Amino acid sequence: MKRMNRVAWGVAIALLLVSFFWLTNAMQAGDRDIYYKIDKGLFYLKEVFETVSRNYVDEVDPEGLAKAAIHGMLEDFDPYTVFYEDPGSQNLKMITQGTYGGLGMEITMQRGKVTVIAPMDDTPAKRAGIQAGDVISKIDGVSTETMTLEEASQKLRGPVGTQVTIEIQRPGIVEPIVLTLTREQIVIKDVTFAEFIEPGTAYVRLSRFSEKAGKELKQAIRDLQQQGDIERFILDLRGNPGGLLTSAVEVANVFLPQGELVVSTHGVHEKENKFYTREKPLLPNTPLVVLINYGSASASEIVAGAIQDLDRGVIVGTHSFGKGLVQKVYPIDKITQAYLKITTAKYYTPSGRLIQKEDYKKNKEIFVDLSDSLEYNKKINYYTRNGRVVHGGGGIKPDVEVNNPELDPYLLKLSSRGYFFRFAVDYLTKHPELKASPQLAVNDSILNAFKVMVEKEKVTFELPGEKQLQEFLKVARDEAYSDDVQDLIQVALQKLDQEKKQAFDKDRETIRQILEAEFAEKIGGSKARIRQNLKYDQQVKKALEVLHDLPAYQQILAVQQ
Repeated sequence: MKRMNRVAWGVAIALLLVSFFWLTNAMQAGDRDIYYKIDKGLFYLKEVFETVSRNYVDEVDPEGLAKAAIHGMLEDFDPYTVFYEDPGSQNLKMITQGTYGGLGMEITMQRGKVTVIAPMDDTPAKRAGIQAGDVISKIDGVSTETMTLEEASQKLRGPVGTQVTIEIQRPGIVEPIVLTLTREQIVIKDVTFAEFIEPGTAYVRLSRFSEKAGKELKQAIRDLQQQGDIERFILDLRGNPGGLLTSAVEVANVFLPQGELVVSTHGVHEKENKFYTREKPLLPNTPLVVLINYGSASASEIVAGAIQDLDRGVIVGTHSFGKGLVQKVYPIDKITQAYLKITTAKYYTPSGRLIQKEDYKKNKEIFVDLSDSLEYNKKINYYTRNGRVVHGGGGIKPDVEVNNPELDPYLLKLSSRGYFFRFAVDYLTKHPELKASPQLAVNDSILNAFKVMVEKEKVTFELPGEKQLQEFLKVARDEAYSDDVQDLIQVALQKLDQEKKQAFDKDRETIRQILEAEFAEKIGGSKARIRQNLKYDQQVKKALEVLHDLPAYQQILAVQQ
């Protein structure tokens, strides 16, 4: 109890100091209402902390209680304002620097088991011969059976130079494989693909915005220029969740002239900051398409927004995510590596429109100003450099909207349960000679073998409306509806069941495409998978169409002829 009292008093003193600081600021602002609310809120916090500590039925850990209060408080803010400790700081390093200490392999959960998707090139995992489909059954002697994917990842990572022993179950081999590997610094590539996808058209996929993004993009372009002239350029930001603001400015600078405004930020407690390009661009005039989708967020939206506002290129795809909040990291305890990441400002594109969508405030009771800001009004017009009308209030709307076909419920089930992955691994295990082929074409024989596997697994899935029909049938029976009504519902359900039985044949060509991508990855790695998928990518096809029709390209950008 003495320890409890000391900690409780320590917290109380800290709260009083914070209270004094906040109250002084409030008095300087001359807002006595805020003075009263802060005083009352801190009084409640102190009293609740002490009362719970002294009276709860079980002994309470004051440190845990304090952390719970912190997490509880931050839970009412936006999703990006968080308190975290190590290994959170390691995650921050991975996000900002694109590096971590580990073995270099992508892992996932397949049937509740930690399974290798693919080893990365030139890493301990690759050099040790780890393969796609390997199941990691133990890490340093501890079974992974009850581990989450995140727990397994954290155990595999660690300081560079330290060792980790893993036990692997490999398809086709009875005895487990035990490997002791030394962790190295693993560099996560920001540019995950860069090739000419046709003569003169360069395609680069940028998957993240760590501090290396601009450097990697410029190097990729220089490497491509060694192969031939870049006459057209596609920058793929689809699925890119963002990263560092400064990296977004560097990436935009590859295409924008020196001295151009890329993005500005400001908040209630943070003055406006403007970020400009600093260097001469590598590709100042090359016709450009930027691909975005709902997975493009934050730094991706900064780049797409600047390119669009300055009429430097055409944006193709679907509406972006709408994450336009700026975070800063404040150290709380450098010894334990505890940090507080706080949203401090919002992103605005060069035309002045807001990227952030409005629904980020979880609990509006804690905010003073609840008025609907004009910046979220999607009907307000903003103007690009050439006078085109664009709108803010949430994400970037593409100049040319194109959807890639979505997977139907049957294909989603096959994909989410890992059937494509497992079949490719098992098939190559049984036919190792196929690994020497540069590309495996999925013929009818392979397709039929996959169908047999799926049928043996007795895959079940639900079609849209099926659940509602079943519920309606139950109501009809409970309420004694006429036999005719019940018969109609049963006939509809039978028709849906027939549809499900024909699902494989209906999706046969799409299944072939997905399997070809799986085989490509197992044989040639992630780049081979991307290369294979590009053949069927409708958004990439539209990008090529736009780039090859220069008059239409200029018309989209309202270029004066």
